[in-house]
Amino acid sequence: MAVKIITNACISGAIAGIMDARQVNSALPASYATPALIAKAIGNQCVTANAALVAPMADADNTEIGFLVMGCARAVCSGWFLNDQTAVDYAAIAAQILAMAKQTIAQLV
Repeated sequence: MAVKIITNACISGAIAGIMDARQVNSALPASYATPALIAKAIGNQCVTANAALVAPMADADNTEIGFLVMGCARAVCSGWFLNDQTAVDYAAIAAQILAMAKQTIAQLV
């Protein structure tokens, strides 16, 4: 089961949500190292949580699944000041992202 699109979408949405809660006025890539690693940890935890589902999502489930997962990840991560880079610490966040995406996927056209 391919989940590259789901994983990358989760990381993209997570970084957007994480940065919603931060004020960073820097053009230096290094200024975003920690938020990027946090987003990656959330993406990794989503892959783990997705694989544990009775009916896991796959990239082939819908051609728009990446946009859906990205939106769900942003919605869940917005407003939180996340600072931990350990994937398992984001189990609850990953579960929320997946629950939202699983419930909404049937609504895509």
